[in-house]
Amino acid sequence: MKKYIIYLFALGMFFSSCSDDFLEEDPKGKLTSNGFFKSASDLEFGLVAMYNKANAVYNQSQFATVLMGGDDVTTRTGSNKGPFREFDTFSATDANPWMHWGQAYACVWSANNVIVNYANASEASQDERLEAAGQAYFIRAMSYYYLVRVWNEIPLITDLQVNLEIQKSGPEAVYELIVQDLKYAEQYLPESWEGIKKGVAPTKGSAMAQLASVYLSMAGYPLKDEAKYALAAQKAKEVMDDAGLYGYRLLDDFADLWTKDQFNDEIVFGLFYDRNIAPWTWENGNMRAPLASKPEEEGGWDDYFSEINFFNSFPEGPRKDATFQTVIRPDAETTLDWTEGVQKHPYYKKMRDMNGYNPDEPWAWVDWWSSRTNIVIRYAEVLLIYAEAQAMSANPNQAAYDAINAVRNRAGLDDLPSGLSKLDFRDAVVMERSWEFAGMEINAARWYDLVRLERVEEAAQNRHESELPILNAPTKDDYFASIPIGEKLINPNL
Repeated sequence: MKKYIIYLFALGMFFSSCSDDFLEEDPKGKLTSNGFFKSASDLEFGLVAMYNKANAVYNQSQFATVLMGGDDVTTRTGSNKGPFREFDTFSATDANPWMHWGQAYACVWSANNVIVNYANASEASQDERLEAAGQAYFIRAMSYYYLVRVWNEIPLITDLQVNLEIQKSGPEAVYELIVQDLKYAEQYLPESWEGIKKGVAPTKGSAMAQLASVYLSMAGYPLKDEAKYALAAQKAKEVMDDAGLYGYRLLDDFADLWTKDQFNDEIVFGLFYDRNIAPWTWENGNMRAPLASKPEEEGGWDDYFSEINFFNSFPEGPRKDATFQTVIRPDAETTLDWTEGVQKHPYYKKMRDMNGYNPDEPWAWVDWWSSRTNIVIRYAEVLLIYAEAQAMSANPNQAAYDAINAVRNRAGLDDLPSGLSKLDFRDAVVMERSWEFAGMEINAARWYDLVRLERVEEAAQNRHESELPILNAPTKDDYFASIPIGEKLINPNL
């Protein structure tokens, strides 16, 4: 499908109308008078630039360099994987070249451009202005959510001014802005889009789901504001109650999430790519598929694969079968078990399928980038957020059991035993998240759970003897990355 291409390059779009409730926020006072926006087409130009920048944050496995400390992923020795190994072995420095700090702030700036100037588009309708603002607030929140979870203390930029002496803000202030942005996005975005934005742009449901995730993070380290559990449960439940309205559901087959089809009903928000757009630009294609997680014997890059203990503890069933590649086929005559491969690790195959890829001939060259979707938020995440947050804010009621059991049953697992304590239930949900989102899924990567629950040190101890040796025993100093040295040379306040 080519919805994304049409969206990026077609202007003069027709928008669905917002209700009168969306008009209550007075945007004056947040604006400058020097923006170029006048028409709805001008707003679309600004949104195109913003979505391009969002694509660039996540269109290669390097976005996940800072997530390599999780116990579900590792990387190889030698080759050019040194930046991955730094975080995998808890020896990262501020000179690591693969941290996506600059890409994330470029996305923030593009969103700011729309937020600061959308009300200047006097030739656009009020609905068109607010819908543009809602998209920009959502993308800015998504960008800052990535930045604060990776770096913790960061510059908070909400305008278009260049300030080379800006100070870092603490996570409290950053999360406060993220929550505010997502509330605006929830207010301004429609329940669904018509026409070429359908299934592409964020909706009210996307904003609510992301806000539930943000509240869950705020309940853990470093803020440890446990009152946010109740807000996370409330917001996730709102999405669940209106899942039919937003078109969300768990797919019947977990494997269907990872086909080359760009759209499915479990995607609450995704980033869409098309490598065939002309002229060529970096943001058009997705370089996570197909080579980043593919074994070198089949022409892959060996960027990342599963830690052995994590794979061994993963429950058997259709979800495990759809998550991991355990047989390597260098050519038509050769079949190797993962233990016989060069890296002697099982591989992730979630991000493998693309147009032209034939799983029966994995050795055949396809291309180094693809048009497959990067899923940011899935409905399964909403269900598991609700289950954990409900248990921690009150008790694991039947609705919480139903939520986690829906995910487990699809994976071929039995229901959780009834009568679990609050903490035992929470731990069961956290393990379920580790299996469901294994392999560094964008919004629910395992590393983030280890940090918010202060379990990095414990997880690092459960390391198979064949893994890369840890160079420094992790402490809380390793929970967040150092701001890149280049940024600190420009601005010593960082």
